[in-house]
Amino acid sequence: MSGYWQATDKIPISQKSVRIPAENGVNYIAGQEIRIRIDPTHKFFNPKDTYLEAKVKLIPPTYSASGIGTLPSPTKLQLDAETGFHSLCRSVRIHDNNGVLLEEIENYNTLVAVKYDYHTNNSLRNKRALTEGSTTYDLTARGTVGNSKSVCNTTQNNPYFEQSQASPITASWTSANFVDCKVAIPLHTGIMSNDKIFPNMILGGITITILLEDNNRVFRQLEGAMGHRRLALNPVFLNARNLAGASGPVANNGSFNAFRTEQSNAQFGAPQCSPFCVGEVLGFQRNQAGNASYVDFTNASHDPVIKSIHQVGQNIEYRLNASVEVQGTGINQGVFVISKSVSNATAYNPTYQVSDVNLVLQEISAGSSYENAMLKKMREGGTINYDFLSATCYKYSQLSSDRVANIRLPINNQRCKSILCVPTDATVYSSKDNINASITYQINASVGSAVVNNPDYFFNSNRSGLEGITDNISNYQWLYDGRLQPNRQVPLTKTAGQSIDAQHLLELDKALSQADIHGHSMARYKQNFIIGRALSLGDGVYDARNKEFSLQVNYDSTTAPVKNKLWCNYVFHIRRIVLNGDSVSVQV
Repeated sequence: MSGYWQATDKIPISQKSVRIPAENGVNYIAGQEIRIRIDPTHKFFNPKDTYLEAKVKLIPPTYSASGIGTLPSPTKLQLDAETGFHSLCRSVRIHDNNGVLLEEIENYNTLVAVKYDYHTNNSLRNKRALTEGSTTYDLTARGTVGNSKSVCNTTQNNPYFEQSQASPITASWTSANFVDCKVAIPLHTGIMSNDKIFPNMILGGITITILLEDNNRVFRQLEGAMGHRRLALNPVFLNARNLAGASGPVANNGSFNAFRTEQSNAQFGAPQCSPFCVGEVLGFQRNQAGNASYVDFTNASHDPVIKSIHQVGQNIEYRLNASVEVQGTGINQGVFVISKSVSNATAYNPTYQVSDVNLVLQEISAGSSYENAMLKKMREGGTINYDFLSATCYKYSQLSSDRVANIRLPINNQRCKSILCVPTDATVYSSKDNINASITYQINASVGSAVVNNPDYFFNSNRSGLEGITDNISNYQWLYDGRLQPNRQVPLTKTAGQSIDAQHLLELDKALSQADIHGHSMARYKQNFIIGRALSLGDGVYDARNKEFSLQVNYDSTTAPVKNKLWCNYVFHIRRIVLNGDSVSVQV
């Protein structure tokens, strides 16, 4: 029992939540900064339990009243399904009271996309959908014809818009349908993810600065309405009504003013199950590649426009503003119905507004005796070292014509853990092209190519700039510390195709673990492609100072790369804030 009664330095503490509003405004739009100042009167706080709360509202462009003309027509929009509000945060910086940069994460939203795509499971996805403005797999909008699962097709419980509860739905979709989405998100920086109490009073307070992302990179359309994402998830044409009232397939050069869809893909009759809205312009697309897949109408400016959405028996019926006439081949059962509101528009430029931004700080009170003792020790020459795991982003641009890339990283960190390299699509897309995904990077080969085992028919990226692309990559190898590591090239031809390269996943899993990203799921190993390298194992670190790092990437397959790339190379390292008397320094 001699070891039971012993003196310890543990002290009783209390914790309370304090709401700190942003100091530089109430409402924010794309490209603006949100600044939050944590005053030194909040002497200590628990970073890991601290979170940011805000409201975000999507503002659509001015809609056409008839669906005809140069103005865009309505469609249902949301933010990135996987990262939610995080997709709006381009960079995050943390400074102390004297302007010393404690931490900076460029391309913060890309880093969060890495974490949320790999550190994920059903429980985590559902939790994030409740609090962070993301969406998850919805059984009421599921696919039933064998296509891959979508987390971006929530029609009835979407946090960004309210669905009409009327049946039939006759009211036109307007900006009033979009509502405030309230979020409460953790900040995935090293300091704000740390489980060690932060000595805010010693630094004289800190300032968190968040730069908001541009409008053309953040909006998503429901995938059950898109023609170039998961086509097989869309509603499927059943039959049409012509002017005489008869129902059946549309004959060659035939006309109709209403049609019904099959019950497949969860289209079980209720109008609220539909991914479309009143006023939306529609198209019809066959399950084949090329221009022949589209159904043409006699006048391109008079594509079908939804007037109302009805339930007829167990099917959904769409009634149109006016009768339309097919030009050439008719429409048979099994053709997919798609939205053309975005593709038909000359430009499609929605915006967003962030408001009511607050940091909910978990303030810790340790008592005046502890604070006085700490200050006394510092006056007597004591030092406080505060360690946290952070990430520095080193960027590298690569042209699509570069078949061999030698990516040099000027790493000068003394306690490195791992490197995650994300080759994002560097093409600058308009909002229209990014939402429509018609010319973005094609993740899987479409039907009609040499590889035809794509259950989605099309699978273009709608997260350009957020996720890594393989782009016909062949292999890679690291060169540092005067050696090639691994000692042989890591093959990637299967990953770039339709299979798996095991060594790549093994290297990636080690790198993710060292970055404190627990790889619960590797399902997106190709959709969000990453090259990883663990520089240490377990609690070990690697001193990268005075060493040359380069990633050698080869694209020597017969199929050439098609996209320019911006490599976001995140070097995870332990960063230290040194507090000594009146000075603050950062060791990287």
